[in-house]
Amino acid sequence: MSHCTIPSCGRPLREDESHRAACGRCEHRIRGWLREIPHQLPLLAASLERDGGGPAVGGTSGHTVAPVPLRLDVLNLLGPAAPSTVTDQHGDQTGPAPILATLRDWAHAIADERGTPLPTRPGPLYTGYLAAHLPYALTRPWVAELHAELHALIGRIRAITRTEPRQRPLSAPCPGTDCRAFGLVETDWADYIECTACGRLLTRPEYDEHAARVLPPLHQLAILIAANTPETQL
Repeated sequence: MSHCTIPSCGRPLREDESHRAACGRCEHRIRGWLREIPHQLPLLAASLERDGGGPAVGGTSGHTVAPVPLRLDVLNLLGPAAPSTVTDQHGDQTGPAPILATLRDWAHAIADERGTPLPTRPGPLYTGYLAAHLPYALTRPWVAELHAELHALIGRIRAITRTEPRQRPLSAPCPGTDCRAFGLVETDWADYIECTACGRLLTRPEYDEHAARVLPPLHQLAILIAANTPETQL
């Protein structure tokens, strides 16, 4: 049995995933990140200016230097990227690549490997293009590198905006016969409801159907237990 090649995962691949290099749960993660990034951009832009401007820098001659009015870490993330692939032969680039550069380079890599040119207007951030071609990327040995770069990128963004997707616990237990844990959560920008115990993924209609079937008996059982518990009897 083959396993997911994402180092932080390593789950066994299901029979219908045997042609892939990454599992459905990791695909779910990548899609969520691609959907989240455009929503984080306004928060990054709002974080660009320094609070209070920061202190001036003094020199030995007694002169002061005005502080940089913008946060360089945010500016680096939002910064422009060259419109084509550039090899940094002299090591001039310092720090991580900007958002646009990271996403654009992956879009170009997929287009080149597939032998198809990028659309003339693939979207300002390439997130839609990457999401559309993710089924192909999941079959390639480099998908673990794509996962790692996007994970690092979203981590840098969240560290600045202090905004992460909210997780809302759901009432019904996991429908997996080998799980049944009360670990189902719904997360912002995610396509699926996920079981945090076993990794099972459910669409919203699948969950609603499951909940309508299992929650009424569970509620009745809870009422019976409460009614027959000495502490609750009057």
